This record gives sequence, structure tokens and C-alpha cells, in this order.
Amino acid sequence: MLRSDIDCQAAGILVIYRSDFVSNHLTSDGASNIRFMPRGSASQPAAPASTGDAGERILAAAERCIERHGVYKTTMDDIASEVGMSRPSVYRYFADRDDLLIELIARHTRVLLVRARKAGARQGNLSDQLIESVLYAADHCRRDPLTRHVIDPDATSLGRRVRSSGTSEMLAAELWEPFLDAAFVNNELPRGLSRSDIHVWLRSVAIMVMRGLEDEEGDLKRYRSLLRRFFAPAFAGQTNK
Repeated sequence: MLRSDIDCQAAGILVIYRSDFVSNHLTSDGASNIRFMPRGSASQPAAPASTGDAGERILAAAERCIERHGVYKTTMDDIASEVGMSRPSVYRYFADRDDLLIELIARHTRVLLVRARKAGARQGNLSDQLIESVLYAADHCRRDPLTRHVIDPDATSLGRRVRSSGTSEMLAAELWEPFLDAAFVNNELPRGLSRSDIHVWLRSVAIMVMRGLEDEEGDLKRYRSLLRRFFAPAFAGQTNK
């Protein structure tokens, strides 16, 4: 993906509170009362952020290094050399390598989320919306070693940081919440369901689909059929009386 694409599409995307905050901010009947906030809001939880030209140049240099060496072989020395700065100067903007990579993960993922939500929004009901967004996210995350961490963080220090920081849960919630909120308003989602439980289940389904697509060479047609048979019933016929 071109850097310009990421910057243009990520610039206006809104972020939400991390999942441990999310689970404590649901109304008694299960509706989300989370408010989306612009990145950098004073009340937003701390997250890796880069402002100014230097931070942006460091991120762009890191992407070039990752394209050449891969995520796990790219070092802070590589990035500093690529951007033409000293290592201490790079550390002024990012606490460490994982901190920098998490910022890239978030940017890549928010571009993906826009497209996945568009894929889901074309559908007429909640179950189809979730199926198409799961398929889109799983198919694209399996191809991108950065966004993959949102669905399936590995056992490396980066994967552990993605989990412990709440980044994967927060970004996954950004994908599901618009569909779930709309379904709740339209009485398509039962009251009393825990949003955090729904997010966990949806991420588990996405992991299964992503791994299945890798094993079966991206057979989207088969997994769409499987999701319609075994996943859709969980959200079908749930209109509240």
C-alpha cells in the first residue's frame, strides 16, 4: 500500500477508547455509550503518536525498511540510517521499536477498517454486514504482517505489546461498533449482550477465517458459505419485540 494512501485515508479516521474502557462504558441494556474522538484528544488514553514532519519521516522510513527487510528484521539502526537521523533522535519520537511499529499497525489498520466497513455497509442486514467485514479483514490482514497483529498477535515482544496495550481490541472494536450500534438502534441486536464478549467472539471467528484462507489458498467463496451457514444464525431473527 502506498504511503500516500495511508496518510490520506487515515487522517480523518476517528478512534475509540481501548477495550478495557469499552467494557465499562456500556449502558445497562447493552447499548454502547462510547463516543468517538479525534486522535490526539486530551481525554483520549495515551497511545503512540507522531506529530510533525520528523515523526512522519521516521514512519515513512520505517515502512521502506520493512518493505526491504520485513517486520522482524527491521531495526532502529536501519530506520535511523534510512531517515538520516541518529538513534537518540529517533527515540525522541518513539519510545522503542515496538512503539513505532504499533503506530504503523494502527495506521495501516485504520485504512483497512474503512474499506472493511464499506464492504459490510453494502449489505442489508447485520449478519451479512458482519460476514463481509470479517471476510474482508481476514483476507487482507493475512497478507499484511502489520495489520495481522490486530486479529492474531503473535508471541513476539511486538505481539505481546499489541495485546497488553489494548491496541488489537481497540482497533477490532472500531470495525464492529458501527454495525452493532446501528443494529441495536434498529432492534436487531438483543438487549443485554456484552459488547466486549461480542468483540472477542468476532475476533475469534476472524482468526479462524484468516488461518483457513491461508491453508486453503484464499477460498473466499467457501468461507462465505460457511459463515452464512454457521455464523449468520447467531444474528438472524434477533429483532426485539
